[in-house]
Amino acid sequence: MHIPDSFLIPPEICALMYAISLAFLIWSWKKAKATYTRSFAPILAMSSAFVFAAQMINFPIVYGTSGHLVGAIFLAALLGPHMAILGMTIVLMIQALVFADGGLLTFGANVFNMAVIGGISFFIVKPLATHQKTSHFLAGIFAASWLAVILGALACGIEVGFSPLFAEAGGTAVTVPAMLFWHTIIGLIEAIITTTILSQLHRLQPTLLFGITAFRGNPIERKP
Repeated sequence: MHIPDSFLIPPEICALMYAISLAFLIWSWKKAKATYTRSFAPILAMSSAFVFAAQMINFPIVYGTSGHLVGAIFLAALLGPHMAILGMTIVLMIQALVFADGGLLTFGANVFNMAVIGGISFFIVKPLATHQKTSHFLAGIFAASWLAVILGALACGIEVGFSPLFAEAGGTAVTVPAMLFWHTIIGLIEAIITTTILSQLHRLQPTLLFGITAFRGNPIERKP
């Protein structure tokens, strides 16, 4: 879902996505500052570094296609959705500046597709968490992880569909189905990996998982 500058998304689309992403980043920063009374920079840096490293590992799909973990829901489960948006933005910025993984003109779109959508998707888990059972929370994690990938792929397909590079090939009628087809599979793998990691983390260190999330005032009991 990293859109390179070579895809030539129209300038107005790039500007719009920058404005939308910036608004979400300002909102997330204010929410994070209000939630965490102490400096959250160290934990944000360490968590972002873990996601950055995890994204470097690609897994094969079919026909030479590969995918990688996005990690937005994992960050949201640890730090809360607002911090996840900030953390994912840091990851995407390093990838764009150091590894040219995603363009600078399209950076706003990439932030929206993976950071913003990923963080917001975590809100699916909140209603399930009120059941006070671990199984409900993990079901929400699975659903949120899959949906974050699907919605990000949908947004990416729409944005790329407006590119002159794909306009003659059919535009969004081609790019959206292509993105959704492969990311349906990638989303399932993401959901399985994220749910497995968080399940083990909750089993071994439940206070770590729920002590620093948005749910720390509503701890979830360890029920089967």
